[in-house]
Amino acid sequence: MIKVLTTIRSIAAVAGAALAFNFQGNSAQTQPKNRGSKMKFVLVETPKYSMEIPADWTMGDETPWGATDIIPKVGQGKLGAMTAGPTQASWAELFETSMYFIKREEPGTPTAIREGKTKLGYESASFEVINNKGFASRRYTLLRNGSGNVLALSIKIPSQAEEEAFIKIFRHMVDTAKLKS
Repeated sequence: MIKVLTTIRSIAAVAGAALAFNFQGNSAQTQPKNRGSKMKFVLVETPKYSMEIPADWTMGDETPWGATDIIPKVGQGKLGAMTAGPTQASWAELFETSMYFIKREEPGTPTAIREGKTKLGYESASFEVINNKGFASRRYTLLRNGSGNVLALSIKIPSQAEEEAFIKIFRHMVDTAKLKS
């Protein structure tokens, strides 16, 4: 019974990454770094993870269930991060539970899960959600370390015209994400 409750709690926590909660943040940030493009990034560190985000975006406070929103100071779109674990749930189980919460927020059709590894060696599972216009406006990557801790990263792309720029931001966030436990 305890294992089931822990798994459900972990799955629900990861799935909740799709929910929108905007808070002004107190995360530690370093000075902006230019990574070979016009976009500058800052390293943000929390007790559970670190990653680089655009220097002109604001990271919110972590909610009690581990969710954090990252929003641009100007414009639309949103990045998200959420922690969970440790969990022994499979990627398929995490995906199914995630889709329950994702579809409650906004309808859409999910793509298939793509399993792999991040640049830093974490197991990962990625998928997109296609909106009613046929555009993958929401994208998700779940990372898991050897202890079963999970970091769910997400992005909401405001328009198809901005897709390329937002994909680069999301890819950079995923590539630099590190779990601390």
